[in-house]
Amino acid sequence: MDRRRALRVPVRGVAVFSAQSGDSGTLHATIENLSTSGALCVASGELAETDVDVELKLGLDSGRLRARTVRVERHPHHVRLAIEFEHVEPALRVAIDAAIEGAVRAAARRPVLVVDDQSGRRHDLVARLTARGMTPLAPRTPLEAVDLLARSHLHINVALLAPSFGQSSEDLRALFADSFPWVTATDISNDVEATVDAADAAWTDFARLATVIA
Repeated sequence: MDRRRALRVPVRGVAVFSAQSGDSGTLHATIENLSTSGALCVASGELAETDVDVELKLGLDSGRLRARTVRVERHPHHVRLAIEFEHVEPALRVAIDAAIEGAVRAAARRPVLVVDDQSGRRHDLVARLTARGMTPLAPRTPLEAVDLLARSHLHINVALLAPSFGQSSEDLRALFADSFPWVTATDISNDVEATVDAADAAWTDFARLATVIA
């Protein structure tokens, strides 16, 4: 199948790159989306060579493959690397397929992290998100919030934020941008319905990745 016609979905995981020559060290990246034939990854830099060995870590599963860098997008604070897989062992192929299927199912559940110290507004948000067919997750502590985001099988791509846990919304956004760059974070306002609309729109954008040809 042509690489650009492969189904691409938002799958979270880690990719560790090394040049096939072995001369350039390693580069750690976050997987932004994945298909059966390639991936888009976010890293702080890039390797000098286009032919790379890659270790993919998808939840509890991991494996190595050979790949080729086919596109590089350079941004002020990060680099996006599009890679095409060249050889995938059967066991890793199973893990990739399972990760893609899990992400597609998540697009139906649409989990949303709700971080808000105002309990009344938080309960209202949870009720309205549920009524819209989304799956709200409302952590009560910073550790619980981080734990939920780190669970790759939950595929949490959208978060609603208000000042909480002694942190401002800006501080929370910075934490998410550094540690969970795939999460679309939206501020919670007193217009609860508009906040729910924003979550719905964000998940709609992610869901398109599971249905549109790349």
